[in-house]
Amino acid sequence: MKTSSKDISINGQMPQIKVFTHPFASPAERREFLKNLATSAEFNMRHRGLFQYYGKDFINYKREKPLDSNRNEFLRLISKFMTDFLEDNCPSSWQQCQPAFWEELIFTCFPHLMTISPKENQVETFHSQIKKFVRWLDKKTGTSWFPVVKIYTEESFTDLKICERLLHKLFLRDYPLFHHRDWNPQQDLDKLHQKLDQYTDSLNSIFEITSMIEDTTVLTEFKTNHTFYINGLPRQLIQPGLIMSGMIGKRNGELAWEWFQTEGIYPNRGKKYIQIK
Repeated sequence: MKTSSKDISINGQMPQIKVFTHPFASPAERREFLKNLATSAEFNMRHRGLFQYYGKDFINYKREKPLDSNRNEFLRLISKFMTDFLEDNCPSSWQQCQPAFWEELIFTCFPHLMTISPKENQVETFHSQIKKFVRWLDKKTGTSWFPVVKIYTEESFTDLKICERLLHKLFLRDYPLFHHRDWNPQQDLDKLHQKLDQYTDSLNSIFEITSMIEDTTVLTEFKTNHTFYINGLPRQLIQPGLIMSGMIGKRNGELAWEWFQTEGIYPNRGKKYIQIK
C-alpha cells in the first residue's frame, strides 16, 4: 500500500507540485504509520514530517508525556518550523543543524507563532520547553545543542517579553473580550471591517520601528524602505528596532497613518530570518 502527500508553491506564474509516495512493506508497518499519524495530529504536524527523522523524534517525545499541554504546544511550534519555515532547506539530521537553526526558531519562528495568553507567560513557557526538549534530544541522539540553546534563551528573554507585551496589548485592542467566555469573534471582526472601510489607503507589510516623535511612531517598510508616521501605538511599549508585521491605514486628508491590525512582533535579531515575498 502507498501513501502520498503534496506541497504546492507558487514560483512566478507556474505552480510547482511535489509528490512523494511511501510503499508499506507490511500490514504492521501500515498500522504503525496510522498510529503515528494519530499522535502527530495532536500537535498538528504536517504529514511530510512522518517520513522525516524529526517527526519520529517529535512523536516519541510527545508519547512520554501525552497529556502535557505545554509540551504539545511546543511540538506544534517546532514541527511547523521544520515543515513550513524551513521546508526543503531543513537540515538532514539534528547533527547537521547549525546554531542559526536554533536562533531562527527562538527569535523569529516563536514570536510569529506565539499564542495570546492572559498571563503573558508564553516566553517563559517556551524557553522552559525548548530547553527540556534539547536536553532530551542531546541524550537521545548524542548532539550537544543545549549550551547553544541556553545562551539564546538568555539573550532573547528581555526582547521576547517586550514583543509579547506589545502583541497582547494590540491584540486586545482589536479583540477586547478575547479572554472572556462570552467572546463573540464575529462582532469584533465586523467592527474591524467597518474601521477598514474608513481608510482610503492601506498597506499590509513588515516594518521596523526606527524612532519615536512624541506620540508618533516612525516605521520603515522592509520592501520599499519608505517611512510611515503612525499614530495610536502604545508609546510605553514601543522600542526602536522592533519588527512589526501587519496592516496600516490612512483616512482621507490625514497625514499620519494608523496601526490597523497586528500579525506579529519580532525582536530585531530575528530580522535577518524574515523573508520578504
